Amino acid sequence: MKLRLAIVGLLLAVPTPLFAQAAAPSAPASGQAWQLKMTAPLEVGIVCADLERMLAFYTDVVGLKKVADAETPPEMSKLARSAPDGYRIVRMQTPNGERIKLIQPKGQAPKAAPVPEWAFLRAGVAFNTFLVDDMDAVVAQLRAHSVKLVSDNAIQVRPGVFALLALDPEGNYVEFVRYPDIAAYRPDLVKK
Repeated sequence: MKLRLAIVGLLLAVPTPLFAQAAAPSAPASGQAWQLKMTAPLEVGIVCADLERMLAFYTDVVGLKKVADAETPPEMSKLARSAPDGYRIVRMQTPNGERIKLIQPKGQAPKAAPVPEWAFLRAGVAFNTFLVDDMDAVVAQLRAHSVKLVSDNAIQVRPGVFALLALDPEGNYVEFVRYPDIAAYRPDLVKK
């Protein structure tokens, strides 16, 4: 099944004052004075307590491809202020090149955040969205793997637009959306 991934949020641990210093002081509040020049598609990180279980979900159920598995030693993770005892990071990729990284700190388990009843009432990064072409196939796949669905079926949230929220094994919301005309929604992706 071909999935297209639109990342709704970034999992960046950059303190606000440091980020504010990087902005140009004369940049307009709503203008496009500066644009990030990326060298590859966006990557999102998910810190997890049980990396193997999460890896099975995102590869076997969602269909991402595992592309890398690495460890960072404590001396480097301390310098980066990411984890005191090192960590393992596994990268998975969509057919379009976006990546989700699963990170498991060593030495101590990350603190679990409570799963809110309503996905949009969690501040910060709330979920990742996969844009799909066959919602029925997605629902069948999720049900076949006993994935917790937030609603029984995909819901038409706007004319022709269907959305379904599910929970991954550690309670992170995952959204699947089908647009009736992906070219109208994302004309930048249409090859001419």
